[in-house]
Amino acid sequence: MNLGYYISGVAGQMAQTKMDGISNNLANVNSAGYMEDRTSFSSSFAGKMGREGAPEKTSAAFLSSNTQYISTQAGTIHQTGHNLDFAVHGDGYFRVQMKDGSEALTRAGNFKLNSSGNLTTQSNLNILDNNNAPVQLPIGKITITGDGTISVNNQPITKLGVAMITDTRNMQKVAGNLISTDASNITAADTSVEVRQGELESSNVNSVLAMTQIVATMRNYQSMMKVVEQYNQLSGQLSDRVGMVSG
Repeated sequence: MNLGYYISGVAGQMAQTKMDGISNNLANVNSAGYMEDRTSFSSSFAGKMGREGAPEKTSAAFLSSNTQYISTQAGTIHQTGHNLDFAVHGDGYFRVQMKDGSEALTRAGNFKLNSSGNLTTQSNLNILDNNNAPVQLPIGKITITGDGTISVNNQPITKLGVAMITDTRNMQKVAGNLISTDASNITAADTSVEVRQGELESSNVNSVLAMTQIVATMRNYQSMMKVVEQYNQLSGQLSDRVGMVSG
């Protein structure tokens, strides 16, 4: 019976973890460049938890939460016509300087210029060029070529720092649409990556699919709670009746 409590409890916890992830995804469905959080699961054999010397007594299998990962599937890219909106076509990321000097990556290209002429994210973090320096631009008409070279009034100024991640399994969310990974896991973008101006990548969250996942997850959670309740009733009956002397 204790094993039944454990399996149903783990299943309920898994459902709660999945629900938290889906809710966070839906909250960011309109965030430019946001990458969906997903949860993977692994199967475990309950026999490993059986009594010592008699694992065959509990040979059932169940799922357990394994790890969360980030979906790198590209979101929909749409035209905006804004000079400071940029989209990466291919497996590339814009390089961002965090407040502590560390580096993050993002697919969100809805940039802006601050009073110093620095190109920044919407949260005022500097965008880096290919020499690890903040992108600073003079006043004028801004254009960009596919390789990330930025020109002002047709004069080349700098080149955006566009990077690629070698192993996408080794990356974590920093905040919102920003991710981080080890420096050794970052390489300069190759010719398969192109930057385009006047375009913006949307979140890769499928809101319709996420809503159906919420309904299914809620039903799973409710089912597991009913199982826990049944085990609780059985436990109460066991305590009340076992050892009673009738007559």
